Amino acid sequence: MLTAFRLLAFGAALAIGTVGSMAVSAADKQQVIKEREALMKQQGADLGAVKAYLDDKGDLAKATAGATDLIQTMKKIPDVFPQGTAGSDVEAKYAAKPEIWTDWKDFLAIRDTAAGKAEVLLAAVKSGDKAPIQTAFADLGKNGCGACHSKFREELKR
Repeated sequence: MLTAFRLLAFGAALAIGTVGSMAVSAADKQQVIKEREALMKQQGADLGAVKAYLDDKGDLAKATAGATDLIQTMKKIPDVFPQGTAGSDVEAKYAAKPEIWTDWKDFLAIRDTAAGKAEVLLAAVKSGDKAPIQTAFADLGKNGCGACHSKFREELKR
């Protein structure tokens, strides 16, 4: 009986320690939010490079670099959404909804879909042919980035 009690106490202490280590301090939360917003802005700039090429306002090399960078930044998305970092900074137009963490599997599935669409975009950009680039760009915007934003991003009224 005493051994079972000790195991139970040890398990409870371990669980409390694990939960405590998952907490994010206010300062850490603000840093994570800044990193998250910077990542999203980088993705916007990368998409902008592809859009500039489509609109004859940019070159193929910059579009290729942007599409390549999208592949890398898609991988970083889970890292900039640790538990306890819902919300935004005080100047942001958008905030991360709590549903990201309550529906983490779906969040990751949508990110995986977006990452796949970013791969298709890169292949299209490498071809230099604007018709498939436009198709892939629109698909990523609507069914990749847009799917995530419509479910997991909140527009702030300021």
